[in-house]
Amino acid sequence: SDDLTNRIISNVSALMEAKSSLGVIVAAPTAGACGALGGTLKAIADYRQLDDEKKILAYFAAGMIGVFIAEGPGFSAEEFGCQVECGAASSMTAAALTEIAGGSVKNAVDAASMALQNMIGLICDPIADRVEAPCLGRNVMAATNAVSCANMALSDYEQLIPLDEVIETMKAVGDQIHHTLRCTNLGGLSITNAAKKIEAMLEEQPQHFFKSC
Repeated sequence: SDDLTNRIISNVSALMEAKSSLGVIVAAPTAGACGALGGTLKAIADYRQLDDEKKILAYFAAGMIGVFIAEGPGFSAEEFGCQVECGAASSMTAAALTEIAGGSVKNAVDAASMALQNMIGLICDPIADRVEAPCLGRNVMAATNAVSCANMALSDYEQLIPLDEVIETMKAVGDQIHHTLRCTNLGGLSITNAAKKIEAMLEEQPQHFFKSC
């Protein structure tokens, strides 16, 4: 059915496919996490028939959260795991959605905090050393997490831990994540039997990967 969640999933997938096939995308905040923010806002903007000013304000709200994260750990999964990529994207998206819905600044920051809390500790373990899977699923998770947290904030859920402390915690947790779980292809899903079979197949037939995209 053409419900909003499926529109979000479709848009997130489209952005990730464009990135994977070497198309031009906006890395917001990174290429590996490019689907959540743009895909979700596109779906919501179409659903609510937003004008350009509303869209710009939504992206501005997302960007402000991005600034706070950039001033903390930044966005490198190689340093801190996927929590600073898909987690950051989810946090930025939650703030943007809250802005669209007419929430207060506090609502938006609370939504960003809750979204980030839900994704602390997320590792980076790409299959076959490519930013394709499980990245797509995590972008979808980031998007739907953002929607939920925006709705929670708008309903006055208490975030309990303020955003600045969540960002500090994310950096501290990132420092504790083992190097094999930081986009090195040495741990997690990267070293499963299925992943190694896919990796071998792509090494034997490199063109197959690009044709599938």
